[in-house]
Amino acid sequence: MNTFEQAQVFFFISSVGFVILFTLTTIILFYAISAFKAFSRIALKLEENIDNIGDATAEIIGDIKDSWIFNFIFGKSKKSKKHSK
Repeated sequence: MNTFEQAQVFFFISSVGFVILFTLTTIILFYAISAFKAFSRIALKLEENIDNIGDATAEIIGDIKDSWIFNFIFGKSKKSKKHSK
């Protein structure tokens, strides 16, 4: 083979490799963007519901502290009062 034919084979192989690489990169970017959009939607939903979660947690803790089993095991909590003069 002469130099011209070798150059043509090289550029053909390079072109095929570039097309394959470009296709794979496009597919990977498509899935990455889809994943980031899904993560963004999840984060927004969590941000909207974070206040409700805090309120529900406070209610559950209050119910547990008011239960007779909790009071039987841990007793009533006594708050100390400081005397000021």
